[in-house]
Amino acid sequence: MPKNSYKTVGELVAQAEDPSNDVHPIDQHVSDEGRLARLREERRQHRESVVSEITSLLGRKGEEGDKQTQAEERKKQISGVWGVLHGRSAFQQIKSLWFILITLFTVIQMVRINYFVATIRTQYEHLLSDHQKAVQVNNIFDVALPLGGVIAIPMIGLVLDSTSTLFVLTLLVSAATAIGILGVLPYLWAAYANIVLFVLYRPLYYTAVSDYAAKVFGFHTFGKVYGLIICLAGILNFFQSALDALTHKNFGGDPIPVNVMLLVMALAVGVALVGFVWYKSRKLGRERLEDEAEGARETLMPEPNGE
Repeated sequence: MPKNSYKTVGELVAQAEDPSNDVHPIDQHVSDEGRLARLREERRQHRESVVSEITSLLGRKGEEGDKQTQAEERKKQISGVWGVLHGRSAFQQIKSLWFILITLFTVIQMVRINYFVATIRTQYEHLLSDHQKAVQVNNIFDVALPLGGVIAIPMIGLVLDSTSTLFVLTLLVSAATAIGILGVLPYLWAAYANIVLFVLYRPLYYTAVSDYAAKVFGFHTFGKVYGLIICLAGILNFFQSALDALTHKNFGGDPIPVNVMLLVMALAVGVALVGFVWYKSRKLGRERLEDEAEGARETLMPEPNGE
């Protein structure tokens, strides 16, 4: 630990402004009064210069901080659900529908994503009935998967910051449904369209889930709640091997039945999630408007004595 306690910026400024800092213990060894006066004047000028620089810097930082605070407030208002469970315990959050629905959706989507990544070549060998075309699709996918993440990152940030959580979830469910439909069409163009949509959707999905957790549950419990969502999704991801076995043993290598099953499950849970968030965001919006109206009435209400 340091010998002296840490000081706030305000304490440092007050210390720098203290005129007693112009007097040093070494001054007693200076016998020439003129030289001593010059030394103290130099110290005073240096001290005032430091104070001026700190004050100027804090002024600029304060303006930047105000702008950042305003931007954050706009993001919170745009979200529509910001803070809905902030301040609740992790257990209270985990047993809510906010947690249950996003967890179910995350589990299903993670299984779908990893199942597709692991079996893309065998799936398109059956769908296209052409080994060479399937290999070609697989090779393009191997290049597009990391490239899609790099391309999508700026767009993802823009979408999450400038649109509501309801819109983001609707976009996720719509894209997941489109991927599911394209994934069962036996056409080469559908395979390429599926790859493009998939590699853009994958980073959006992972980022949107963490964004949802931060906005709904808050940062105090973020590690526990989001960690549990991903942990459950990871554990249940072991069903991927069961799906692969089901495809080869029960359906003769045809991926369509399993893909349709996953599509229906994701769509059902996704619609439930979007519907729930839509209802809650509208209710939350009405409550906030009522609170603002009540506050405005209290401000405009005259005092009992007429003042």
